[in-house]
Amino acid sequence: MGGDGRLRLLTNTEFVEDLHRALVSAERRVLIQVMTFDGDAAGLAVADLLAAAAGRGVDVRLLVDCFALRYVSDRKDTDPSVRDEVTETRAMFDRLKAAGVAVTFTQPFGLVKFFGLSRNHKKLYVVDDHAYLGGINISDHNFAWRDFMVRTTDPAIVTSLTEDFARTERGDRRSVNTTVLTNREIEPAFTEIIKSANRSLVLASPYSIDVGIVRLLGQARAPAKTVITAQQNNYRWLRLAEPYIWSRLARAGVELRTYPDFFHARFLLADDDKLLIGSSNFSRHSFRCNQEVCLLITDAEFIAGFKARMLSDTGPLEVAKSAHERDAGTAWGRVVAHFYFHVVIGAAKLVAPLSPALVRR
Repeated sequence: MGGDGRLRLLTNTEFVEDLHRALVSAERRVLIQVMTFDGDAAGLAVADLLAAAAGRGVDVRLLVDCFALRYVSDRKDTDPSVRDEVTETRAMFDRLKAAGVAVTFTQPFGLVKFFGLSRNHKKLYVVDDHAYLGGINISDHNFAWRDFMVRTTDPAIVTSLTEDFARTERGDRRSVNTTVLTNREIEPAFTEIIKSANRSLVLASPYSIDVGIVRLLGQARAPAKTVITAQQNNYRWLRLAEPYIWSRLARAGVELRTYPDFFHARFLLADDDKLLIGSSNFSRHSFRCNQEVCLLITDAEFIAGFKARMLSDTGPLEVAKSAHERDAGTAWGRVVAHFYFHVVIGAAKLVAPLSPALVRR
């Protein structure tokens, strides 16, 4: 894969341009699954292309997590700053349905948001005979964050993604285990990649690495270990856990790095010969509570190009503060980190299998 041109790395602008071209020329099918699809400039442009494709007789199908109905631009729908955008987002979905697009919403929150921590977090796009897989949702801010998608024309991968889309659309949570990995199949593959690495590991995720992943990295035998994470988590309360998590990683011999601006890219690179990419945040919460989709890539040429582009501008993560502040932050962070890992994730894991897969139609 990759060396023969069947895999291409597309960063944000490249992906948006390629997707727009593909939607304009689509002839048979368009399948899109995302967690968020906002009615802003980026979203409305894609929506117009989907409606036009449906008008040409293309089978256009859209799966969107219910998160998109409650949060717009990552703000609650009750936030006055996004009130107009919330209205436009809902109207956009109505227009898409009227245009002949099959729109399905996944993972309802339930009463008092009982299922709120269990999301369908997949991001995949299939247009005719090619597909895109990675971390980019459809919104202005997602298109602006540093992220990437992998475009593939590999028939086996496209078939797996198409079949997984069909399963999700009918509420079937069974996992896929090929080079495409979904749902409960991702964590065993992730763990095995880390445990089997002999030389180097690079793990990138914009969100807090939980204590289970810290423990796993600490046990890894690879001598060179790097974690790329955000300078500041955009989940406010998880920021409290970061001093503890970072100190644990440093003690485990892990180098901490970050990008110069906010990023949304996730990947695991092992020994420069295995690359796991996709929607997963590579956390126990992501593995055990969400529906996710990933791709395992072993093509040396693609991996070399990916490494050159995605690691070129990382820099050291600034952890410093005074010793007193650092010690206080680490102590409080330990409480938050373990509460999150053992209580919050534990409860969400128990609840996740009970959550409805689809909104009642």
